[in-house]
Amino acid sequence: MPKQTFFNLPQEKRLIIEQAALDEFSEYGFDNSNMNRIVAQSRIAKGSFYQYFEDKKDLYFHLVDTLVTRKMESLGPVLGAMTHNSFSFNLEEIFRVGLEFADSDPKYFLLGEDFAGKQPSFIGEFFEKYSPVGINIYEKLLESAREAGELREEVDIALTSSFINSLINQTSAELIGSAARKGQRGSVVRELLAFIERAVLQKGI
Repeated sequence: MPKQTFFNLPQEKRLIIEQAALDEFSEYGFDNSNMNRIVAQSRIAKGSFYQYFEDKKDLYFHLVDTLVTRKMESLGPVLGAMTHNSFSFNLEEIFRVGLEFADSDPKYFLLGEDFAGKQPSFIGEFFEKYSPVGINIYEKLLESAREAGELREEVDIALTSSFINSLINQTSAELIGSAARKGQRGSVVRELLAFIERAVLQKGI
């Protein structure tokens, strides 16, 4: 996490550093990113950087923290109203808001893609912190559907939530990462949601 000296900076200066880092990591990924480019774009001395962060990895995970916080904030209204709506409505809303969030700032989406591709040995404690986030969302969705009597009795919530999370993440990456696929977004989303519904819901729902 950033040192207190970073948070003591004026907000404008913090945003400049964060944007420079986001530009770098989204374009090159962590492995090929270059601290010299980040500090040059931030207009700070390289020595000053280490007054704010331990190293490049510290800065990278600070941005990942920001990404997760912003995405969860965008999903807040959907998750808060989950028990009042059907499984199908909730699933579509989660998917829709997730795509809109990625569209609103593609650089953060690319950062998330880079993070998702890292090995647990690199991510360490951050893997334990972030890996369950998406899965927990779908666990709550499935639990809500079970309470409402929509879910098939044989559905394993833990296993199915992990499957849905992976499926939607992969599909979102394809839709956002390809201009050609963006034109097919509506039909792809409908087909995917229908597939999930057939797999988990009681017949006739």
